[in-house]
Amino acid sequence: MNIEEMKKGLLSDVNFLNQFKSELAKSAELDTTYTFSPDTRSIFSPENLEADIKLLVPTDTPLRNRLPRTRGFGEASAWKRLTSRLNVGSDGVDMGTNTSVVFADAGAPVGTTQTYSVVSAPYKLLGRRIEVGILANTASRGGITPETDMYSHRQRIKMLEVMLGEEELIISGDKSKGTGLEFDGLGVQITTNSGTASLLTASGIGVFCQTLFRLGSSPTMLLANARQTRALADELQGQGSIQRIMVDNQGNGIGGIRLAKIVNPIDGTLIDVMPSRYVGGNAFLLTERSPAGEVWIDMQDLIPMSRVDVPSSNLSTISFVFEATVLRVIGEPYQFKIAGLAI
Repeated sequence: MNIEEMKKGLLSDVNFLNQFKSELAKSAELDTTYTFSPDTRSIFSPENLEADIKLLVPTDTPLRNRLPRTRGFGEASAWKRLTSRLNVGSDGVDMGTNTSVVFADAGAPVGTTQTYSVVSAPYKLLGRRIEVGILANTASRGGITPETDMYSHRQRIKMLEVMLGEEELIISGDKSKGTGLEFDGLGVQITTNSGTASLLTASGIGVFCQTLFRLGSSPTMLLANARQTRALADELQGQGSIQRIMVDNQGNGIGGIRLAKIVNPIDGTLIDVMPSRYVGGNAFLLTERSPAGEVWIDMQDLIPMSRVDVPSSNLSTISFVFEATVLRVIGEPYQFKIAGLAI
């Protein structure tokens, strides 16, 4: 019998395959080194939790819920950040190409050069650990609802914790802090356009919109703290400005408003007002896409939200809920950061 025939025989031998599977499982249980080296890392495969994430959309993570996500590769994300303007700039202010688009018959149009800065940022790991004792896990397994199945319930809670942590990093992450394990958030990446205010007003936002309009963008989202969103609602709910009490068809009165959108006084578009617990004394006027539809802010995931079961020396089930991601502010010149706000 030659080697090829022996291989075929082993691959069809059920006892051999079961033994091989058992030995493979044992090696996984003994392998407790988790590094970036393929030769030493665990052979456990992560379980993708993206389907579960679609069912868990917390209201406290408006940015994470809204920003598009792309798949990454390698150890770091690299992208081109546009730093030049596309308009001609013929209004007397050098904010564009300073090159006319007209040309003569039998001539040729003039070429222009856009400038970019190449930005690179390593993917960062975010995660939480789950551990459930084997007795509690077995006793509650197969519960009628996720709340009565202890492991499923804790997994959902840890997924929420990771999402909340990511939301905070999207806003205030800073790779220069502490051990450098964070990615840079909006507060660090937005540097071109900034202003200060103590309380946001409709006219003040109009001034910031004017700046962005001259640069070639129209903001789509205002992210602010609870004090500032309330200040905007109070201002627009002033005496005689709007109907303050609405009456339903049962005669019940409903008072007060939550400001969901505000009009851009420059071009008439609507800006979504998004309250956030994590912005502190800052607010952000964001332009999410270019006029051509290109994404200007996104998250790039090397590893989407996943769960991996890890070896335990205790009589318990241990898992990690984690992701590897980074924030990319691609159209940075078209964003606005407002500082000094009351909280």
